[in-house]
Amino acid sequence: MKTRSELKSESKELLKGHWGKAILLNIIPIVGSIISMSLIGLCVFLIASFVDSDSARHVAEAIDSTNGNVSSGSSVTSIIGTLLTVGVMFTTIDWLRTKKADFNTASGIFAVFCKKYFVGTIILVILTTIFKVLWTLCFVVPGIIKSYSYSQTYYIYKDITDSGQDENLNFLDYITLSRSLMKGHKLDYFVLQLSFAGWFILSCIIPFGIGFIWYWPYYTTTKAAFYKDLSQDMFLREKNGYRQLLGK
Repeated sequence: MKTRSELKSESKELLKGHWGKAILLNIIPIVGSIISMSLIGLCVFLIASFVDSDSARHVAEAIDSTNGNVSSGSSVTSIIGTLLTVGVMFTTIDWLRTKKADFNTASGIFAVFCKKYFVGTIILVILTTIFKVLWTLCFVVPGIIKSYSYSQTYYIYKDITDSGQDENLNFLDYITLSRSLMKGHKLDYFVLQLSFAGWFILSCIIPFGIGFIWYWPYYTTTKAAFYKDLSQDMFLREKNGYRQLLGK
């Protein structure tokens, strides 16, 4: 495995001279992060402004009421947001492999919304979400650990689908492959993500969350570099070479 420094250097080298394109590609999560941080800041400001008064209680109740009213809509929005994020992941891993920045950013964002990937990605989003929720209900820590185990599922699904080796596979197999691939590497992935903590905090501190414009492309590309290095393209170039991970 490459070191964290090497993975980040690979990402920065890819983004060098192409930050504008990378920002446009990641615009959905960037905007989402900016809006989220702005709303959190606004809520904190409002509650702090009315501290020790009945107004603070009314503000909190209003927020709870709003959350309850939009819960179903939030679920749909969350699924759509996940699909768009996966689309960015797919485009980023292709970019990392080819080193060609001649792709259309709009097509890149909506990469999942095609016959080839759409249904499979929807099913995997639902399955991984259910499994993570169930594990979290047991205890929080197992839920977090399993989220790392499942973290490479979408990349694997894309590679196997692209290589035409998806015959006789069910959707649970993609999750199993991710679990097998991440065996012994969950801590590596955790530490890699933790190494971005400073960037994340800085992005939150910069007014209006503008720092996320640089944070998200760098973070997304480095995660793609991690998968590329970990998998060594085994799901693309080895005919059924991944089946040993399934025990088949």
